[in-house]
Amino acid sequence: MPAPERIAIMGCGSGGSYLYRLLRYRNLDLNITLFDQPTANSCGIKCCAWGVSHPLFAQLCAEAGIDSEAFIISQYDHVVINGQRLKADLAIIDKPALVKNFLGGAEQFDPAAVDISSYDRVIDATGSERVFLPATDATPVVSAVQVRLKARAPRAPTAVFNPGGGYSWLFPIGEDEVHLGSLSPQGFDVAREELKKMMSGSKSEAVCSCRGKIRCHGPVTPFVQDKVWGIGESIGLVDPVTGAGIVPAMTSAKQLVDHWDSPSEYQGVVMQRFSYMMKEANTLNRLMAGNALSSGDLFFPKWALETIGINPSFVELVGLVVKGAKDYLAHRKV
Repeated sequence: MPAPERIAIMGCGSGGSYLYRLLRYRNLDLNITLFDQPTANSCGIKCCAWGVSHPLFAQLCAEAGIDSEAFIISQYDHVVINGQRLKADLAIIDKPALVKNFLGGAEQFDPAAVDISSYDRVIDATGSERVFLPATDATPVVSAVQVRLKARAPRAPTAVFNPGGGYSWLFPIGEDEVHLGSLSPQGFDVAREELKKMMSGSKSEAVCSCRGKIRCHGPVTPFVQDKVWGIGESIGLVDPVTGAGIVPAMTSAKQLVDHWDSPSEYQGVVMQRFSYMMKEANTLNRLMAGNALSSGDLFFPKWALETIGINPSFVELVGLVVKGAKDYLAHRKV
């Protein structure tokens, strides 16, 4: 009887931890070792606002035998973007608790000491660093800063477009805390200044803060090279418009398991599902270069918003995109 396939999962964020849970749940004959680099963030995870599409999240959890409702802090039927109310089915989840549950107490080792030659397959779930797959210069890469505050939560998640690109957000964490953050393609200093605008006048107590870089490009190939298979942000699956990465990371992990023995099928199905992100990235790169939008550019954000559970009408979508683009181009002229 052959020995179980030896698997190294490099990175235990939402994608790596979900992959581990899914492999265990399906009872595959595998010898899995987890590796992760500790983060200085008090919650133990990278900068993230914890917002997901409720139906997509529930479906992915069910695939791994997890009750998604146990990790939902709050659920919303609308969000407010640039002062405009939009229909939604969005949930705020307890991501640290979710990741902990996925891992089930499994030991994690220091990735600096790993010898990948001793494994049959290596899963690159290392995020934008893409440590084990070929390096990429895919853009845009945005800077994100965030603070968690003790404060009365708003009635719904709120976001505003930053005039210099990116956006700022205020997401409720239960009734008495909020995630407040900003991301910008112009660096941490700009993101921090936009965050200060969101915090203007607030005397709330800060619980914690964090920052990080996010590669918002869409699928970056190759997904598979030799024994290394990538998932989540390591293959570019962070939405350029919303910055959403939790559901795409989990989705790619599920597709990897579904196509465990076929790299071409795995890459094909992920490309089919998320190729729209590359079109979004091209649109944002052209916008940041000072070019006006075309009519075709108006459709891509709808797919992005639906991934995070926001479902605007076409008229609402056009209004949001046009206003955001005009504000950005006007800001460039100043």
